Amino acid sequence: MDSYLVCYDISDPKRLRKVARTCEDFGYRKQLSVFLVRVSSTAIVRLRTRLYDIINRDEDQVLFIPLTESALQRMEAIGRATDAHDKHDAAITM
Repeated sequence: MDSYLVCYDISDPKRLRKVARTCEDFGYRKQLSVFLVRVSSTAIVRLRTRLYDIINRDEDQVLFIPLTESALQRMEAIGRATDAHDKHDAAITM
């Protein structure tokens, strides 16, 4: 399993909802446009493919930030509390 932060900036509300629903299929929402996903190498390709088909590549952006276990353990939040990284994150094997 590999861990990623998937962050997006989508300009169209309809595409935004589709991107959010797609990310919910693969991971756990950490913020409005930030998801933590723990997926197999096959599943991350599926996620990228689905998002690639949804977004407008001239107007939108999706970032896939790979995380190490060490980085996950050191994740901090300022402001309202955040859940531990492995309490709700999804392990998707497709």
